[in-house]
Amino acid sequence: MASSEFEFRLLRNDEAAQLHDFDTYIFAANQEDEADDLLQPEWTHAAFHAGRMVAISAGLPFQMRMNGRGVMVDGVTAVGTDPSFRRRGLARRLVTDRLARAHENGQSVAILWASLGAIYQRFGYGLASAQVDYSFDPRFAAFQFGEPADGRTQRLEKDEAVPVISQLYRAFIEPRNLQLHRTPLLWELPFRIRKGRKTYCVVHHDSAGEADGYLLYTVSALAKADGPIGEQELSFSDFVWRDMNGYRGLWNFLRSHDLANKVTTFSAAEDDPAPSTLLEPRILQRQTSDGIWLRVVDVAKTLAERGYDMPGETTLAILEDNECPWNVGTYRLATDATNAEAEKIDDEAEVTITLQGLASLLAGYTAMSQLVRIGRAEVKNSKRLPELDALFSTRYRPHCMIHF
Repeated sequence: MASSEFEFRLLRNDEAAQLHDFDTYIFAANQEDEADDLLQPEWTHAAFHAGRMVAISAGLPFQMRMNGRGVMVDGVTAVGTDPSFRRRGLARRLVTDRLARAHENGQSVAILWASLGAIYQRFGYGLASAQVDYSFDPRFAAFQFGEPADGRTQRLEKDEAVPVISQLYRAFIEPRNLQLHRTPLLWELPFRIRKGRKTYCVVHHDSAGEADGYLLYTVSALAKADGPIGEQELSFSDFVWRDMNGYRGLWNFLRSHDLANKVTTFSAAEDDPAPSTLLEPRILQRQTSDGIWLRVVDVAKTLAERGYDMPGETTLAILEDNECPWNVGTYRLATDATNAEAEKIDDEAEVTITLQGLASLLAGYTAMSQLVRIGRAEVKNSKRLPELDALFSTRYRPHCMIHF
């Protein structure tokens, strides 16, 4: 445990440079890249030893979609400890304090990208999404029936692109799950220079001239081409479309780069159309790993704020929560598929679920029946499982395009 020799507090504005240097060292950032301005002293809690910063934990106030409804969340980032002070409980203290602060701020959940998932599962975080990566030769990534796309693509510079693509992005994330609303600062991030690469934007317009999708991507020269032609790699992040016409138009734009023999993506959604629409889906060389980890900070608030697509009712019990003890208890959830109500009750529950299981369930990542099978939940009446699976189902698989 951390002893009284450490001071824990929020950072002051005059400690911003020290925060930047500490974060750069802990996460081996390239100082030649343009700096990210996400970390703010007033959002960062730190441990000090003899006046020196030795551990940090930062948070970003986000609004996130949960099955089509907006939820305020704490985007946890930059959790790190100086190697000389590890194994002394500093990170545990900072993470626990961060959860208490999120609760005070009305943020019902906390989310993060984990450098090591094992660290955060012991704090009640559960897996909320998958990260799906592609790496393929675009020359062999044709659609099954050669479907063309009506319209045209146009590359735009950032200043003229953002007003257009921000509207497309808002419409795209509205019904979705785990996507984050973007502030003006968050729109700056995709266009920052990283590893010497400029981010380009292409917008697809349908035959009527209406924008129906956009793509953010970088282009770099390969050190050694794999074949006699092709010397470039395209890597895309945002892939946003209004309909399949926009999707096909953007995909065909990627394939139109004759000097590129490799396309990669940071993270595609599990329900991305490509595997179901390409002539040879194995060309994608899909790799799946853990994505967003989610921690329920306020059970009743999250149950009530999340979106539901069908009416239903259930009761759930949380038996243990060391970091957020206010969550322990039984909750009744009732929804008419438009609004939901949740309250703590003094009664037996039909479902007993772990914190990790609840996070995966509410994110729409794992169905109740699967949680029962793997021992993360117990249901008194197994015949109710199909109804519970439907109650907590989501229209889209959980996916977050923003790395923070």
